[in-house]
Amino acid sequence: MTEKKKCIRCGSTQLASGWAQSTGKMYFRPDKVSFFALKTADLSVTGMMCLDCGTIELVGDIKKAQSLIKRSKVT
Repeated sequence: MTEKKKCIRCGSTQLASGWAQSTGKMYFRPDKVSFFALKTADLSVTGMMCLDCGTIELVGDIKKAQSLIKRSKVT
């Protein structure tokens, strides 16, 4: 049985998924990562908003972040 995701603040299971947005999608850029012509350092950010207390939990693209960090250590 899969346990429902809970709010990190109040423990509610009433969550709505989505993403943060400004004039376009919001991205996270790790510090000290080199710029690559074929791959940008922008990491997409998705999230969950608690419908009971309003807390928003953001999550970044971990696979791309790990790839960028590994590449920047090589150069």
